[in-house]
Order: sequence, then structure tokens, then C-alpha cells
Amino acid sequence: MSEEVKPAPAQNPQQQVQIPVDVTNRETVYANFVQAHLNADEVYLELGTFSQVVTPAGPDPITLTHRVIMNFVTAKRLADLLKRAVAQHEQMFGVVELDPNRRLRVPQQQRPNGM
Repeated sequence: MSEEVKPAPAQNPQQQVQIPVDVTNRETVYANFVQAHLNADEVYLELGTFSQVVTPAGPDPITLTHRVIMNFVTAKRLADLLKRAVAQHEQMFGVVELDPNRRLRVPQQQRPNGM
């Protein structure tokens, strides 16, 4: 008579750990401009605002207000999160156009009569 061999229970089963998130010091900022700098260990994101106002003296300067420094693991997670958020937005509202010249064009069917 042979005995049935059962796998031994895992010594350290993976457990999900709930980590509390403290938002008491959170700040909210608006940014419509971002630039990135990289080194071997980190990604530097500089965030700011650009008024897009152009005067005879030239365009208003971009005002950088915040710098976020993260490792590449966090950067990859952020990139994935942003990719999914943009895809969901585009599914609901249509493609987000990156070319400013194309964004400013009014589609033919949306133009008022006589234009």
C-alpha cells in the first residue's frame, strides 16, 4: 500500500500588509509643465506652470515650483499608473492630442455656420 504525499504547508506564506497613509501634510499643486533629468539612480521631475502668454517681448517664462526625486522602481510604477489613467481618460473622452497646433484646431463639424 502506497502513502499519499501531501506538500508541506509554506513556512512563510505571503501576507498582504496594510500600510497606513498619512495625508496630514499633503500639498496640492497645479502643473502644466514637466521636465525630467536622469542619473544612474534617480529620476528628477521638475514641475511648474507655463502661462502660454506671448507678448512682443517674448513668451512669459516657465515658473518651476516643485522638484520630485524618485528611484527607478517608483518611476516605473508612476509611469504605469499614468499610462493607465490616460488610457481610461481617452476611452471616455477621446484621444489627448499632444501637438499644440492640432489641439487648437476646431474640427469641421464643430465650427459655427459661416466659418
